[in-house]
Amino acid sequence: MRTLSTHHQDGATRDNPDFVQSLAKGLEILSAFSGGASLGNQQLVNLTGLPKATVSRLTTTLVTLGYLQPDSQSRKLQMGTRVLGMGVTVQREIGLQRVARPFMEALSRELELTVSFGTRDRTGLVFLEVARPPSNARLITNIDVGSVLPLASTSIGLAYIVAAPVKERTQILQSLSKRHKDEWPQLRLNIETAHLEYERQGFIITQKSWGRDVNGVGVPMRLPERNALYAFHCAGPARQLPMPRIRREIGPRLLCMISDIRHAMGEPRSVLVESRNHHP
Repeated sequence: MRTLSTHHQDGATRDNPDFVQSLAKGLEILSAFSGGASLGNQQLVNLTGLPKATVSRLTTTLVTLGYLQPDSQSRKLQMGTRVLGMGVTVQREIGLQRVARPFMEALSRELELTVSFGTRDRTGLVFLEVARPPSNARLITNIDVGSVLPLASTSIGLAYIVAAPVKERTQILQSLSKRHKDEWPQLRLNIETAHLEYERQGFIITQKSWGRDVNGVGVPMRLPERNALYAFHCAGPARQLPMPRIRREIGPRLLCMISDIRHAMGEPRSVLVESRNHHP
């Protein structure tokens, strides 16, 4: 059994009266997941030497804030999307980011649009990779790795919602309805429309979202081996993305790109993720 970074803790508490024990314990819990493992509370007790009640309180807090998330199959805990959001610069060179980047850059150059992907962070969508052509001004799309956009009013966020497992989607809808009470009727309509669009054409379109003159098209992608769900999208100025072009060209090209990425990762080429029955 190891204990809470004992030599660092003792020096810090002895020399610095501002040292925060509870924060140190929370960070020690997070560091136990550095290998990417799924861990239960008892395993964390054994690894950190912290009391069981302390571990339980800390993991509950970390799950609530999105730094840890439950594994739907084992019910153990694993790193959450907020940790991914903080570590996206490291994540660039590994896994899905490394594989997807060349395909995204090629499509971005071809279409002269921003191409990106991300995953959920509470009621937002955190970007894990972004590719933009030289002609695309950042001030137009205004996103980068680590940026977070709202789930229910963007094509990439809606793409995530329509493919989320039932339990997760229920949590998302509850959070959205509580956080955005005044806007909830419109957000609910957005989600209902997104389900219908995805079932009909395989991608989701939003017009003039992000509070800017920006149109976008989004598609979800699930990686079963990772028990992970992501969403990809293309976005750009509305004048470059009229609806006919989105339906005829952009949406189908995004679907093809995701199929190529899946193939490069050794996954079946099938792109469509089952759209879950929904009752917002």
